[in-house]
Amino acid sequence: RRNLSSVLTLVHRHRALSRAELTRRTGLSRSTVKDLVEELVSKDLVDESPAASVSQVGRPSPIVRPSHRIVAVAVTPEVDAVTVGVVAMGGAVLDVVRRPTERIPTAADTVAIAAEAIGAIRQRLHAGQSVTAVGVAVPGLVHGPDSAVQLAPNLDWHDVEIGQMLSSATELPVWATNDANAGAVAEHVFGNHHHPGHMIYVNGGPSGIGAGFVVAGGLLEGVAGYAGELGHTYVGGGEPCHCGSVGCLETEVTQAPLTRLLAALDDATEADDATQQPSGAERDVLGRQARSLGIALGNAINMLNPGLIVLGGFLRVFPAYAAAVLRDELARHTMAAPRNLVRVVPATLGSDTLMIGAAELAFAPVLADPGRF
Repeated sequence: RRNLSSVLTLVHRHRALSRAELTRRTGLSRSTVKDLVEELVSKDLVDESPAASVSQVGRPSPIVRPSHRIVAVAVTPEVDAVTVGVVAMGGAVLDVVRRPTERIPTAADTVAIAAEAIGAIRQRLHAGQSVTAVGVAVPGLVHGPDSAVQLAPNLDWHDVEIGQMLSSATELPVWATNDANAGAVAEHVFGNHHHPGHMIYVNGGPSGIGAGFVVAGGLLEGVAGYAGELGHTYVGGGEPCHCGSVGCLETEVTQAPLTRLLAALDDATEADDATQQPSGAERDVLGRQARSLGIALGNAINMLNPGLIVLGGFLRVFPAYAAAVLRDELARHTMAAPRNLVRVVPATLGSDTLMIGAAELAFAPVLADPGRF
């Protein structure tokens, strides 16, 4: 069981490995790896193909890749939409459907929209494909063991058993987590980052700002899964927050005035570079918001000593358009030693980050014990 899990997890996270590389990484014998791969192939969890022809002595080692026959469904509710995606092993996003809502979706609205979308997804699956489970990424406090939302202030959800509700509607296993924690897992496992073992992922969306902390390669969740509410740390100002406090980061750093810049960033081409430059009003907003973001990130750097900060969602505009301001603010609010060790970069998975992270919840039982699948 342990060896099957090790091999499948390596293939899943690296997306393609040769049998020879699996042998080296696991420390198992070649014959054992061959048997394990063949068992995973028989369970439709991986595919194996001949290696590309190369000029070498001996037979090239076959390449093992995650199969697309086992998929997970990812669900992310926001204040203006519910997004549902199909993700294959290896973090491959196959399809995403965003369903706008006329009002902030309730938990019941979210379940209804997601269940309808999942029904349509099941009908579109190819022969031999199946959905293993559903992962839900929620902008709020999620009690991990119960997949229950204790509080999602911007959605106005209180003590919602979202996992149980969606499981009853779809007859599928459902796991829920905080959206920033999902993003942290995705960027840590699949992001194009060097040395992400000590990382802070900060997600900015229509529903606010949250963070996921990766410490020594593992997710820091806290005693109940509530760790990471960076959006509700005090950065100054007197704007009341949905959480009941005043002057929270997410009251000072918001998506709406940066929407055009975010769209330009997503659609950027060299030929279109001139239209990407911020207007004077946008530069003022960027500067003001970067100063607030710098306070919050500075506190996190001083406390956690990360090597990497990844900005996702709409926060990707700050490295692109306000890097100097953000760097100056970090210099004002951090000690030099930890600040000199940290890199601040945009998320590399783009808009797929939360989809991939939510799907990791659904794949976790399969990765832990492929033999029972």
